[in-house]
Amino acid sequence: MMKRLVTQEWEALAGIVAAVVAIVLHFLHYAEVSTLMAIALVLIALLFLRDLRHENQMNKISSAAEHATTLLGDIKNHLQPSDITLIGPTELHAASEQFARNGQGEVVWYNVCLRMYKAQEPFDIMLKPFIENPRVKVLRFVLGQNEKERWQTDVWPKIKQCNGHKKVSEPYWANLDERLSFVITETDEGKAEALVSFWGEPFMAVSADKSVPRYILYVRENSDLIARLKELERISRVK
Repeated sequence: MMKRLVTQEWEALAGIVAAVVAIVLHFLHYAEVSTLMAIALVLIALLFLRDLRHENQMNKISSAAEHATTLLGDIKNHLQPSDITLIGPTELHAASEQFARNGQGEVVWYNVCLRMYKAQEPFDIMLKPFIENPRVKVLRFVLGQNEKERWQTDVWPKIKQCNGHKKVSEPYWANLDERLSFVITETDEGKAEALVSFWGEPFMAVSADKSVPRYILYVRENSDLIARLKELERISRVK
């Protein structure tokens, strides 16, 4: 500790020693006032040099801090979120609601398993927010032929009770063999993003009376997969 203090503040220590020696010599009548004045000027010069050194160090520290801040900003600007994010059970509820709130324009539901909407809670979480979102203008479903009965008994009666149910058109019934399911919506930039899932384990827990999503993929608008999903939906409607 003492060694570090001597290294960093040698000017101050030297000045104190010189001052003490000068005062002692003066009282012993070995030093004149002029000598004391000379020592005082030297002390002032030493303090001035020390202040200059400290100021230079502070300028270097400030410059380094500014450079680090700029570098971190550049790194942040170049970091891009992943095109696709896996969303697990603990985040599924919040992610679905956020996706519905951000939805607008035309929203397409493709190959959705309607068994999950037999219960009111999944309907209220995943489908109702789209229906009652004023920025969503059209809800279009492309469903498998085997979903007709569930649509009539489990889904359509719930839809009719929602504000904005007139934006929901009659589903397009197709022969769908894919196990892929997705919801795709427009964004503010005129692009699209999607939530993608797959029928069966591990993405969906299936029981005798219902199917419950476990994992979904959030596909952002900058992903090349968006164009492929749109093409898949278009081909299913023209078969």
